[in-house]
Amino acid sequence: MSESPTENLPPLSFKEFEDLIKNIERLYALGSRLSQTIERQACEYLIQEASMAFTKSLMSVVGFLRFISSSKFFAKEGECIVDLSSASVMGRQVLEDTLVFLYLSEPSLTEEQKHFRRMVWQFHGFTEAIESAELADPKDPDIPSKRETLEKARALLVNNSLFADVEDNLRKRIRDGEKNRVVYDNKILDRRGIITRRYWLPYKVFSNFTHFSAFSHGLVLDTSGDWQKCWQQFFLPSLSVTAFVAEGLTVFIEIFPQTASLLSEEERRLIENYRSWLRDENAQPR
Repeated sequence: MSESPTENLPPLSFKEFEDLIKNIERLYALGSRLSQTIERQACEYLIQEASMAFTKSLMSVVGFLRFISSSKFFAKEGECIVDLSSASVMGRQVLEDTLVFLYLSEPSLTEEQKHFRRMVWQFHGFTEAIESAELADPKDPDIPSKRETLEKARALLVNNSLFADVEDNLRKRIRDGEKNRVVYDNKILDRRGIITRRYWLPYKVFSNFTHFSAFSHGLVLDTSGDWQKCWQQFFLPSLSVTAFVAEGLTVFIEIFPQTASLLSEEERRLIENYRSWLRDENAQPR
Protein backbone atom coordinates (compact mmCIF):
# COMPACT_ATOMS: atom_id res chain seq x y z
CA MET A 1 0.00 0.00 0.00
CA SER A 2 1.30 3.48 -0.87
CA GLU A 3 1.40 6.02 1.92
CA SER A 4 1.86 9.76 1.75
CA PRO A 5 4.13 11.45 4.36
CA THR A 6 2.42 11.92 7.71
CA GLU A 7 3.17 13.11 11.22
CA ASN A 8 2.42 11.29 14.45
CA LEU A 9 -0.96 12.91 15.06
CA PRO A 10 -3.45 11.72 17.68
CA PRO A 11 -6.59 9.83 16.60
CA LEU A 12 -9.12 12.15 15.02
CA SER A 13 -12.82 11.66 14.47
CA PHE A 14 -14.63 12.62 11.29
CA LYS A 15 -16.56 15.20 13.32
CA GLU A 16 -13.27 16.83 14.40
CA PHE A 17 -12.10 16.89 10.80
CA GLU A 18 -15.33 18.60 9.76
CA ASP A 19 -14.77 21.16 12.52
CA LEU A 20 -11.31 21.83 11.08
CA ILE A 21 -12.83 22.51 7.67
CA LYS A 22 -15.38 24.86 9.25
CA ASN A 23 -12.50 26.76 10.85
CA ILE A 24 -10.81 27.16 7.46
CA GLU A 25 -14.09 28.66 6.24
CA ARG A 26 -14.19 31.01 9.24
CA LEU A 27 -10.64 32.20 8.61
CA TYR A 28 -11.43 32.72 4.94
CA ALA A 29 -14.45 34.87 5.84
CA LEU A 30 -12.31 36.89 8.25
CA GLY A 31 -9.62 37.42 5.63
CA SER A 32 -12.18 38.62 3.11
CA ARG A 33 -13.59 41.05 5.66
CA LEU A 34 -10.18 42.48 6.51
CA SER A 35 -9.11 42.69 2.87
CA GLN A 36 -12.18 44.73 1.92
CA THR A 37 -11.37 47.41 4.50
CA ILE A 38 -8.08 48.42 2.83
CA GLU A 39 -9.11 48.16 -0.83
CA ARG A 40 -8.47 51.83 -1.58
CA GLN A 41 -5.60 52.45 0.81
CA ALA A 42 -2.48 53.85 -0.82
CA CYS A 43 0.74 51.98 0.03
CA GLU A 44 4.24 51.36 -1.29
CA TYR A 45 4.89 48.98 -4.18
CA LEU A 46 5.90 45.84 -2.27
CA ILE A 47 2.92 46.14 0.07
CA GLN A 48 0.61 46.58 -2.93
CA GLU A 49 1.97 43.34 -4.35
CA ALA A 50 1.74 41.69 -0.93
CA SER A 51 -1.93 42.69 -0.66
CA MET A 52 -2.61 41.05 -4.01
CA ALA A 53 -0.77 37.89 -2.87
CA PHE A 54 -2.96 37.84 0.25
CA THR A 55 -6.11 38.15 -1.85
CA LYS A 56 -4.87 35.42 -4.18
CA SER A 57 -4.24 33.13 -1.20
CA LEU A 58 -7.87 33.61 -0.14
CA MET A 59 -9.07 32.68 -3.63
CA SER A 60 -6.86 29.58 -3.46
CA VAL A 61 -8.51 28.68 -0.14
CA VAL A 62 -11.92 28.69 -1.82
CA GLY A 63 -10.50 26.62 -4.68
CA PHE A 64 -9.21 24.12 -2.13
CA LEU A 65 -12.54 23.92 -0.30
CA ARG A 66 -14.46 23.31 -3.53
CA PHE A 67 -12.87 19.84 -3.61
CA ILE A 68 -13.44 19.04 0.08
CA SER A 69 -16.75 17.25 0.54
CA SER A 70 -17.09 18.46 4.15
CA SER A 71 -17.06 22.12 3.10
CA LYS A 72 -20.04 24.31 2.32
CA PHE A 73 -18.03 25.47 -0.73
CA PHE A 74 -17.85 21.92 -2.14
CA ALA A 75 -18.84 21.87 -5.82
CA LYS A 76 -21.72 19.39 -5.89
CA GLU A 77 -23.15 20.22 -9.31
CA GLY A 78 -22.91 17.51 -11.96
CA GLU A 79 -20.95 14.41 -11.01
CA CYS A 80 -19.94 14.29 -7.33
CA ILE A 81 -16.46 12.76 -6.95
CA VAL A 82 -13.64 12.59 -4.39
CA ASP A 83 -10.84 14.46 -6.17
CA LEU A 84 -7.87 14.76 -3.82
CA SER A 85 -5.56 15.54 -6.75
CA SER A 86 -7.37 18.79 -7.62
CA ALA A 87 -7.73 19.64 -3.93
CA SER A 88 -3.96 19.17 -3.61
CA VAL A 89 -3.26 21.58 -6.47
CA MET A 90 -5.21 24.31 -4.69
CA GLY A 91 -3.92 23.43 -1.22
CA ARG A 92 -0.34 23.69 -2.44
CA GLN A 93 -1.25 27.01 -4.03
CA VAL A 94 -2.41 28.31 -0.63
CA LEU A 95 1.01 27.49 0.83
CA GLU A 96 2.88 29.07 -2.09
CA ASP A 97 0.73 32.22 -2.10
CA THR A 98 1.18 32.67 1.63
CA LEU A 99 4.95 32.22 1.37
CA VAL A 100 5.11 34.94 -1.30
CA PHE A 101 2.93 37.17 0.89
CA LEU A 102 5.34 36.71 3.82
CA TYR A 103 8.27 37.61 1.57
CA LEU A 104 6.73 40.72 0.04
CA SER A 105 5.56 42.04 3.40
CA GLU A 106 8.80 41.46 5.32
CA PRO A 107 9.22 44.39 7.75
CA SER A 108 12.29 46.44 8.69
CA LEU A 109 13.80 46.57 5.21
CA THR A 110 15.86 49.60 4.24
CA GLU A 111 14.74 51.69 1.27
CA GLU A 112 17.70 50.29 -0.67
CA GLN A 113 16.57 46.71 0.07
CA LYS A 114 13.00 47.49 -0.92
CA HIS A 115 14.19 49.00 -4.20
CA PHE A 116 16.34 45.97 -4.97
CA ARG A 117 13.53 43.53 -4.20
CA ARG A 118 11.25 45.53 -6.47
CA MET A 119 13.84 45.35 -9.27
CA VAL A 120 14.16 41.58 -8.93
CA TRP A 121 10.38 41.10 -8.74
CA GLN A 122 9.70 43.21 -11.84
CA PHE A 123 12.64 41.78 -13.82
CA HIS A 124 11.29 38.27 -13.32
CA GLY A 125 7.85 39.40 -14.44
CA PHE A 126 9.26 41.10 -17.54
CA THR A 127 11.27 37.97 -18.39
CA GLU A 128 8.17 35.79 -18.09
CA ALA A 129 6.18 38.16 -20.31
CA ILE A 130 8.79 38.13 -23.08
CA GLU A 131 9.25 34.36 -23.00
CA SER A 132 5.48 33.90 -23.20
CA ALA A 133 5.27 36.32 -26.13
CA GLU A 134 8.02 34.44 -27.98
CA LEU A 135 6.23 31.13 -27.53
CA ALA A 136 2.95 32.64 -28.69
CA ASP A 137 4.46 34.22 -31.82
CA PRO A 138 8.21 33.73 -32.51
CA LYS A 139 7.92 36.14 -35.45
CA ASP A 140 6.50 39.00 -33.38
CA PRO A 141 8.38 42.10 -34.70
CA ASP A 142 8.40 43.66 -31.22
CA ILE A 143 10.41 40.84 -29.66
CA PRO A 144 13.89 42.21 -30.51
CA SER A 145 13.20 45.61 -28.94
CA LYS A 146 11.70 43.91 -25.87
CA ARG A 147 14.79 41.72 -25.59
CA GLU A 148 16.97 44.81 -25.78
CA THR A 149 15.01 46.45 -22.98
CA LEU A 150 15.29 43.25 -20.94
CA GLU A 151 19.08 43.22 -21.29
CA LYS A 152 19.28 46.81 -20.09
CA ALA A 153 17.17 45.89 -17.07
CA ARG A 154 19.44 42.90 -16.42
CA ALA A 155 22.51 45.13 -16.45
CA LEU A 156 20.92 47.49 -13.90
CA LEU A 157 20.05 44.52 -11.73
CA VAL A 158 23.46 42.85 -11.66
CA ASN A 159 25.21 46.18 -11.11
CA ASN A 160 23.12 46.90 -8.02
CA SER A 161 25.34 46.73 -4.93
CA LEU A 162 22.95 44.31 -3.21
CA PHE A 163 23.13 41.76 -6.02
CA ALA A 164 26.49 40.49 -4.74
CA ASP A 165 24.93 39.76 -1.33
CA VAL A 166 22.55 37.16 -2.78
CA GLU A 167 23.64 33.53 -2.35
CA ASP A 168 25.54 32.17 -5.36
CA ASN A 169 23.06 29.67 -6.82
CA LEU A 170 20.12 31.98 -6.26
CA ARG A 171 22.02 34.91 -7.77
CA LYS A 172 22.40 33.08 -11.10
CA ARG A 173 18.69 32.24 -11.22
CA ILE A 174 17.78 35.85 -10.48
CA ARG A 175 20.10 37.04 -13.24
CA ASP A 176 18.44 34.63 -15.66
CA GLY A 177 14.99 35.88 -14.67
CA GLU A 178 14.01 32.52 -13.15
CA LYS A 179 13.48 33.68 -9.55
CA ASN A 180 11.63 36.70 -8.19
CA ARG A 181 12.80 36.49 -4.58
CA VAL A 182 16.25 37.35 -3.16
CA VAL A 183 16.23 34.78 -0.35
CA TYR A 184 15.45 31.08 -0.23
CA ASP A 185 12.07 29.84 1.00
CA ASN A 186 13.49 28.42 4.23
CA LYS A 187 14.87 31.81 5.19
CA ILE A 188 11.44 33.38 4.70
CA LEU A 189 9.99 30.76 7.04
CA ASP A 190 12.84 31.10 9.54
CA ARG A 191 12.36 34.85 9.80
CA ARG A 192 8.75 34.25 10.88
CA GLY A 193 9.84 31.60 13.38
CA ILE A 194 8.08 28.86 11.41
CA ILE A 195 9.37 25.29 11.61
CA THR A 196 10.33 24.64 7.98
CA ARG A 197 9.06 21.05 8.12
CA ARG A 198 5.58 22.41 8.84
CA TYR A 199 5.69 23.87 5.32
CA TRP A 200 7.55 21.20 3.40
CA LEU A 201 5.86 18.05 4.72
CA PRO A 202 2.31 19.16 3.77
CA TYR A 203 3.76 20.55 0.53
CA LYS A 204 5.18 17.09 -0.18
CA VAL A 205 1.83 15.46 0.55
CA PHE A 206 0.08 17.86 -1.82
CA SER A 207 2.72 17.24 -4.50
CA ASN A 208 2.36 13.46 -4.17
CA PHE A 209 -1.33 13.75 -5.01
CA THR A 210 -0.81 16.44 -7.67
CA HIS A 211 1.81 14.81 -9.92
CA PHE A 212 1.03 11.51 -11.59
CA SER A 213 3.75 8.94 -10.98
CA ALA A 214 4.15 5.34 -9.85
CA PHE A 215 3.84 6.58 -6.27
CA SER A 216 0.81 8.79 -6.85
CA HIS A 217 -0.81 5.97 -8.85
CA GLY A 218 -0.75 3.92 -5.68
CA LEU A 219 -2.21 6.80 -3.68
CA VAL A 220 -5.08 7.12 -6.14
CA LEU A 221 -5.81 3.40 -5.96
CA ASP A 222 -5.92 3.64 -2.16
CA THR A 223 -8.41 6.52 -2.29
CA SER A 224 -12.01 5.52 -1.77
CA GLY A 225 -14.93 7.14 -3.52
CA ASP A 226 -16.50 7.38 -0.08
CA TRP A 227 -15.29 10.62 1.53
CA GLN A 228 -15.75 9.25 5.05
CA LYS A 229 -13.25 6.50 4.24
CA CYS A 230 -10.45 8.66 2.79
CA TRP A 231 -10.50 11.96 4.68
CA GLN A 232 -7.84 10.81 7.20
CA GLN A 233 -4.97 11.10 4.76
CA PHE A 234 -6.06 14.65 4.03
CA PHE A 235 -6.08 15.84 7.63
CA LEU A 236 -2.43 17.00 7.70
CA PRO A 237 -2.74 18.98 4.43
CA SER A 238 -5.97 20.59 5.66
CA LEU A 239 -4.33 21.49 8.96
CA SER A 240 -1.43 23.12 7.11
CA VAL A 241 -3.82 25.19 4.98
CA THR A 242 -5.57 26.38 8.14
CA ALA A 243 -2.29 27.23 9.88
CA PHE A 244 -0.83 29.19 6.99
CA VAL A 245 -4.07 31.09 6.43
CA ALA A 246 -3.91 32.01 10.13
CA GLU A 247 -0.30 33.14 9.70
CA GLY A 248 -1.27 35.23 6.69
CA LEU A 249 -4.04 36.91 8.67
CA THR A 250 -1.59 37.79 11.44
CA VAL A 251 0.85 39.35 9.00
CA PHE A 252 -1.94 41.24 7.26
CA ILE A 253 -2.96 42.77 10.58
CA GLU A 254 0.68 43.67 11.27
CA ILE A 255 0.81 45.55 7.95
CA PHE A 256 -2.57 47.20 8.43
CA PRO A 257 -2.95 47.55 12.23
CA GLN A 258 -6.25 49.42 11.87
CA THR A 259 -7.86 46.10 10.94
CA ALA A 260 -7.07 44.58 14.36
CA SER A 261 -10.17 46.17 15.85
CA LEU A 262 -12.34 44.12 13.48
CA LEU A 263 -11.44 40.83 15.19
CA SER A 264 -13.44 39.29 17.98
CA GLU A 265 -11.66 37.61 20.89
CA GLU A 266 -12.85 34.26 19.60
CA GLU A 267 -11.29 34.96 16.20
CA ARG A 268 -8.00 35.96 17.84
CA ARG A 269 -7.92 32.70 19.78
CA LEU A 270 -8.73 30.75 16.62
CA ILE A 271 -5.83 32.33 14.76
CA GLU A 272 -3.33 31.73 17.57
CA ASN A 273 -4.55 28.16 17.99
CA TYR A 274 -3.50 27.27 14.44
CA ARG A 275 -0.42 29.48 14.30
CA SER A 276 0.96 27.55 17.27
CA TRP A 277 1.24 24.44 15.09
CA LEU A 278 3.74 26.26 12.85
CA ARG A 279 6.10 26.95 15.76
CA ASP A 280 5.60 24.22 18.35
CA GLU A 281 6.58 20.62 17.54
CA ASN A 282 4.15 19.39 20.18
CA ALA A 283 1.18 21.57 19.27
CA GLN A 284 -2.02 19.70 18.42
CA PRO A 285 -4.56 22.33 17.33
CA ARG A 286 -8.15 21.43 16.63
